[in-house]
Amino acid sequence: MSYVITDECVACGVCVDECPVGAITEHEDKYIIDPELCTECGSCVDACPTGAPKLPGE
Repeated sequence: MSYVITDECVACGVCVDECPVGAITEHEDKYIIDPELCTECGSCVDACPTGAPKLPGE
């Protein structure tokens, strides 16, 4: 299970720079996390000013 970016995302791009494996990309003015690349390190969660990255079910 990998992190997903929820509707709280404001497309600031901070998470992209923080992801050590390059799992986050822009898609239609939002960002998505590739579940095959995500290692669940939490870097995106720590960096995000709106708390948009979450584990499914959070």
